[in-house]
Amino acid sequence: MMVMWVGAFMALAGYLPPSDPLDSAQAIATTYDDHAVAIKLGMVVSMAGSALLVPFGVALSGQLKRIDGAKALADTQMVSCALLSLEFITPIGVWMAAAYRSDDRPVDVTRAIHDLGWILFMTVIWSLWVQLVAVGVGALLDRGPTPVLPRWYAYLSLWESFMILPAGLVLFFKDGPFAWNGLFGIWVPLVTFATWILATVLCVHRALDRQIAEGSQPG
Repeated sequence: MMVMWVGAFMALAGYLPPSDPLDSAQAIATTYDDHAVAIKLGMVVSMAGSALLVPFGVALSGQLKRIDGAKALADTQMVSCALLSLEFITPIGVWMAAAYRSDDRPVDVTRAIHDLGWILFMTVIWSLWVQLVAVGVGALLDRGPTPVLPRWYAYLSLWESFMILPAGLVLFFKDGPFAWNGLFGIWVPLVTFATWILATVLCVHRALDRQIAEGSQPG
């Protein structure tokens, strides 16, 4: 998922680093006109990558359900992750529409569609926030001698639930660190979210290895 996202969103579509919210309508329209095919291809691959959040969420819920008292939190995490997948797909669809007829509409309309995509993309943090809190609390409920998910991962999840909050404020800023191209608007939430994704893959993989080993032992 991450390889598809980075490759498509940045290398193909050129959406990272993000456009400047203060760019003129003509500048935005020119970008779509000059790179329409690359943007369309990048959005298609990014949309496919977004769908892979679902099996990721299923694997994480499978481990949370092994913790006593965390079944409801596991279900909450799974539903939130599925919603996050759709919430990523939605702005990608908006950008697809922006690229589809970029040479056949007023430039102000193209910029409005482009803005809509970025606002939707950046402010989808609330499903993710619920997911992170559910994961963190669920992991902290584990009082077994060998926790399914390590406690540092629980604290990382709760820490990340705070680090993504600035992304929800981009609607109020067109420049500065809280704009959608600013340090706290996108880069801190994005880098820490990628860190959490990698940590989740590591922890779930190790938990699955232990689970398989325990299941293969006699008796």
